[in-house]
Amino acid sequence: MAMQETKRQHYVPRTYLKRFSDLRNNEYFIHALNTNEPNEENINEINIRNIGVQKNLYTLPGSSEAQRQLIENFYSDNFETRYDDVYDILTDPERRTITASEKELIISTVITMFYRTSKWISSFNEFMHRVISDAFRLAQSTGNDAFFFGKEKISIAGKSEEEIIKEFMLENRPTQVLIQLEAALKLIEIRRTRDGINIIKLDDGESEFITSDNPVSYYRLGVNEIMPFDPENILSLPLDNKHLLMLMPHNDSESTNFVIRSNYTGGMCVHQKLVSNYTQWENAERFILGTNTGLRSYLSTKEETERPMTEEELKRLEPRKKAFEEVVKKAKDLGLI
Repeated sequence: MAMQETKRQHYVPRTYLKRFSDLRNNEYFIHALNTNEPNEENINEINIRNIGVQKNLYTLPGSSEAQRQLIENFYSDNFETRYDDVYDILTDPERRTITASEKELIISTVITMFYRTSKWISSFNEFMHRVISDAFRLAQSTGNDAFFFGKEKISIAGKSEEEIIKEFMLENRPTQVLIQLEAALKLIEIRRTRDGINIIKLDDGESEFITSDNPVSYYRLGVNEIMPFDPENILSLPLDNKHLLMLMPHNDSESTNFVIRSNYTGGMCVHQKLVSNYTQWENAERFILGTNTGLRSYLSTKEETERPMTEEELKRLEPRKKAFEEVVKKAKDLGLI
């Protein structure tokens, strides 16, 4: 008996979202807030089946189910079914070392989650819309009935700009999905051995991490213009409302299979929460997600965390900044980072 093809495809795995959710009657429910409506009364509880999902997002053309479901099955078989193992390793306080295969699984899971979200597809589509639109208008202004995109000749005779864009995006969607996967696999190969595994845990009861429909964040210390595919970036992923994973590039070779764990209380606990949660807000495509308490806590601090620092606050921060830079310099001199 043939299995029914998966049409509603989750770009944020449910096995990930359930760690922020409540279990009732064998179903998981998470609290969600649309970033366009940042008020407590707009926080809703929703089944994780209905979050981070899009119809036929990864479906490829083909005559057989295996062909059409190739990407969906690849993500499911290689990462989603193994996520519970990744979570258990990373949140076990007794696990101080991991094997090379466990490390590769952890890094592969994070990077595929990074690339597979619909936000990347939306960003790519916006870019391609601009490219095709400019080419269409240039062809019209020069009296041509076609233009070239790479080696492909695209006829515009009798067609509107909207029709050309729609046809082009529909024909090239399978290529786009495969390019995303190819980029992820290349980045995995670069980072699988040299990245360090760092876990931050919030030990204060009131502090909680939130997540979003685009949960993997990236940044690079001391760099303003950051390319998302740069292997030098730090990648971070909230694992649940108390644990945060950070993949640190250029880990020391002697500690390559160590899990570095940091437990925070007090001011540092609050600081880690604020930084991660603000990043999730900025990173989200539509929704921030988490517990009801976590989302309400974020909203209560949102205005303060987004406020630009005053000149007086910046002056008070300067000695700390210099001290931190000196520590970093010494660590580099000693070969620690």
